[in-house]
Amino acid sequence: MKVRKLLLLLFGLLFLFPTNTYALSCAQLPSIEQAYENYDAVVIAYVDDIVRKRQSNEIQLTVLNSFKGIQDRKLVMEEDMTWGTSERGTQYLYFLRKKDGGGWENPLCSPMQKVTSAAKALDFLKEKEIAVKDAEFPKGAGSTNWVEVSILVVVLGLLGYGLVRWVKRRNE
Repeated sequence: MKVRKLLLLLFGLLFLFPTNTYALSCAQLPSIEQAYENYDAVVIAYVDDIVRKRQSNEIQLTVLNSFKGIQDRKLVMEEDMTWGTSERGTQYLYFLRKKDGGGWENPLCSPMQKVTSAAKALDFLKEKEIAVKDAEFPKGAGSTNWVEVSILVVVLGLLGYGLVRWVKRRNE
């Protein structure tokens, strides 16, 4: 009889323990509002390249949209190589932290997600978008002097026309 009571007591104790236990305090992802407040930068970025370093991966990004903290089009961040999930050629919504000494990191508990599955977050962020600067070019690298190009085209056209006429006269 005592054995039966002991078994019932042990079985009853099973229901006193919590059903979900987590090894990390951040296993429950924060809401988008909390994440926006807690992180230094929020961006949608395309992963251009992943360079393996000794303790981490260096992720080279092209920022498509910025919602907080970053205005540059090109960005390099670090991600731990053991838990980092960034894949080359994919767009992500990143929640980044500024590292001591400069640079950016994708921390362990960041609610990073692929853009294709971030509809709810993007709905919240759409009103918070900030302008992203295009990459800077050296002075004069992107400008074209259309007057010079037009003159060159006209001169080459006249030379070509003169050459064709000269060849026709010579063959007659």
